[in-house]
Amino acid sequence: MFRIFSAVLACASLSIALAQQPQAQPSRLLPNILIKTPDAKGINLRKYRGKELILVLFSTECGDCVTTIGYLSKIQTDYGARGLQVIGVGVNRNAPYALEPWRQRYHPTFPMGFLDQEDMLKLVALPQSTVPYVPIVMFVDRAGTVRVQYTGDNPVLKDKQQEKALRAIADSLLKWQGQHVAAKAAVPAKQ
Repeated sequence: MFRIFSAVLACASLSIALAQQPQAQPSRLLPNILIKTPDAKGINLRKYRGKELILVLFSTECGDCVTTIGYLSKIQTDYGARGLQVIGVGVNRNAPYALEPWRQRYHPTFPMGFLDQEDMLKLVALPQSTVPYVPIVMFVDRAGTVRVQYTGDNPVLKDKQQEKALRAIADSLLKWQGQHVAAKAAVPAKQ
């Protein structure tokens, strides 16, 4: 009985991820925030316009974050050629000091930087009084619109099917973007 219940919960969590198609989500424009990096060069999010983005906000002290970043590293490797870019953002207080050793230990396949609490809350569009759970995963379309966002307490990020759910959402975002671009190209220009 427990196995059946667990299987139903896993399917329900995956269904939640699949049901939340990018076009069905309330959307907002991604704020232009410079993500700081240990080498002081920074990551300018505007540089990635024209690509689908997955932003993962994490703590260098979070075990669940390591797991999520491992999955997103695989996704970056598999989907990068299709125009998808993953960017990691350390958001804990010691991230400016801990990020580089953390990066060397876990070898993510994508750029990483860090933000302070104020900029992090602006990026995820949460009130200043909020203390969100990490990891936070944001799916952003080519125009810079946040289509889907999950905080670490969401069942999608807690499920054993997390990698499948993240891949399904990335596929959906890429597919939606492809259909959107094709539909736009099919509309004749006004003369």
